[in-house]
Amino acid sequence: MDGRKYGGCSRRPGFLLVEALVILLLVSLAGAITFPAIRSWQEEKELDMAAETLAAAIRQVQVLSKNDTGRYGNTSNTYHFYCLPDTGGGVTYYTKRGVNRMEPEGKLPASVRLSGKLELSFRKDYAGEGDTYSAVLATKDGKYRKQVTVAMYTGRVRVN
Repeated sequence: MDGRKYGGCSRRPGFLLVEALVILLLVSLAGAITFPAIRSWQEEKELDMAAETLAAAIRQVQVLSKNDTGRYGNTSNTYHFYCLPDTGGGVTYYTKRGVNRMEPEGKLPASVRLSGKLELSFRKDYAGEGDTYSAVLATKDGKYRKQVTVAMYTGRVRVN
């Protein structure tokens, strides 16, 4: 034998420093390329979820108003739904019946912004009324937008 082990290749233990640095460079380059795409996808999905949450809250108020029998069984109470920009930059929504706040109420994620405000009123005998019938939600940078529209004659809530 000629002194070589394992098929003629000389074996050395471990990696060289240069090899480890090349692998580290490739991994960090791949991460730098994919991170903005992942973050953008996350913002878009967070906005989608916020728009669907707002639409579900409006639908819940509609159902509450249609099922309300009133205090005496023949009168109907008005439910007011508010979606307003928060002072901290977020979005808050809540429902009032008379002077009492009630469910549904909550906050949308901090990365979501609302342009304008949404104030709707619902009663058992009509689908609702308000000054504005849609709300535009957007991400902080304005890259993605979703519009929640309420058709007051039919009572349908749609997310565009």
